[in-house]
Formats: sequence, C-alpha cells, structure tokens
Amino acid sequence: MSRKKTRNRQLAKVHQRRVAERRQRQRRRGTTIAVALIVGFLGLALVFFAFVRGGGEETPAAASPSATPSESASPSPPGEPGVQTGTVDPEPGPTEVACGGEVPKGADVPKPQFAAPAQVLEQGKTYTATLKTSCGDIVIELLAKQAPETVNSFVFLAEQGYFDGQRFHRLDTSIDVIQGGDPTGTGSGSPGYTIPDELTGEESYGPGVFAMANGGPGTGGSQFFIVTGSDGHLLDDQGAWTIFGDVVEGLDVAQQIQELPIQDPEAAAAGDLTGQQPAEAVYLEKVTIDSQ
Repeated sequence: MSRKKTRNRQLAKVHQRRVAERRQRQRRRGTTIAVALIVGFLGLALVFFAFVRGGGEETPAAASPSATPSESASPSPPGEPGVQTGTVDPEPGPTEVACGGEVPKGADVPKPQFAAPAQVLEQGKTYTATLKTSCGDIVIELLAKQAPETVNSFVFLAEQGYFDGQRFHRLDTSIDVIQGGDPTGTGSGSPGYTIPDELTGEESYGPGVFAMANGGPGTGGSQFFIVTGSDGHLLDDQGAWTIFGDVVEGLDVAQQIQELPIQDPEAAAAGDLTGQQPAEAVYLEKVTIDSQ
C-alpha cells in the first residue's frame, strides 16, 4: 500500500472521530439546555403558584402574614366565654435580646388557652393598645367599630396577660411585616379558639396597619402583624386579613424591629418561615389597654 493511501486513511479516521466528538458535544449541549429550560420553567411555575395561592400556610410561603394550620385547626371549643381551658409552653428564644433589652419575667411562663373570648368591650368607648417591646413602645388605636369581634378578642387576651412575655416570631421584609401574638413563639400557636374575619372588601395594608394573621378564611386567633412600609400594599389584592387597628405612635419602633437580622435568610428565601425568626429575641414585654 502506498504511503499516500495510508496517509489518506489516517486523515479519514481522524475526520470521522472529530465528527463523532462534535455530535456528542452537541447532544450534551442540547441535553443541558433542555434541563435548564425545564428547571427554569418549574421555578417560574412554583413562584407563580406561591404568589397566587391563598389561605393555608402562606400566600406565598415566604410572603404573607399568615398563621400555620395549627392556629386554625378547629373552631372555638365549647365552654363558657372567658374560661381558661389549659396552657401551652413557649419555645425558648435566642439568648441575645435585641435593642439592648432584657428577657421579661413572663417569657418562660406557660401561656393560657381559652374556650372563647368573653365580651369585654363597652358600647361607645374607644380603645387604645400599647405594645411594650424590647425596642420601645408601639401605640395602636383599635378599630372597634370596624372590627368589633377582633378587637374584643384582642382586648380580652391583653387583659388576661396572654401577650406578656411573648416574642415577635417573624420579620418579613418582602411585604414589610413584623408578626407576633403566638404564645409558642413558633408561628403555630393560638389562644385556643378562632374568630371570624371582619373584612370590608376595601382592605389596604399601608404603613401602620395592625391586622390579624390567619391560616385561611375564618381562622383568626391571636397572631397579628404590623405593616412597617409601603410593600405591605402587595397584600391589597388579596384583602384576606382583618384590619383592626392603626399605629398612632411608635411606627419607627416597628420599623427598627423590621430591620433586625433574621436567623436564616437563605431558608427564609426558600419558604421556610423558621428562617424569618429574629436572630436576637424581640419580646412583647406587655400589652396594656386604655379606654375612654
């Protein structure tokens, strides 16, 4: 065989090998692109689903002021209004307290549970709540005419010392919300009963709004939230949370709490609400009610 023919065969083999390698690379590239498109599509679908779904755990999981299902698992149990039915134990909070505060005496005390709220509001009176927190006082004008059952429940619980020593368990900067009112400090606690929604259909969740968190329609209990900024209006289209107060003093305190670091930003971004717990404990040291 001539040297020229041998050389041609070698070149042909090299050419065939390069063609085969190029096709293999193209197949791998096509597979990678397809996988990326599928992952991207699924990610967009999950974001869309999280944003539009209502009630339940969260709406979406990391961007709505809602209580977990155990907050709303059952209607108010039978019993005379105002009767205590038991207690729940709070979960330990972070050892460090925000804003130079101290752990209040009632922090580790079991919190009461009730059959249903007693009627405590008096006709014709106006009510104001002062939330004494680790970072300062927040004063709220309660909207008894607009949401009488919600305000009555909140005032009843406050007068029972139910909120004293609790912690703010959630800081959500995506919707400018700080959330508290859970006796366990986990986001899953309740007062032992539920209250109905009191919605007007014109809810607007602007800065200073004081509203009731829930796990779905008619499942409010004791978890509340304060809107600290304009991103609260992202909730307006849903209008699912009873507004029962307006901050009249101390919005800057609520905003200071909002800016505190959270325990796990990555987990929070992935929808794990435990990541939105403040890295330092923010206590609701006491709630007092004034009327006139």
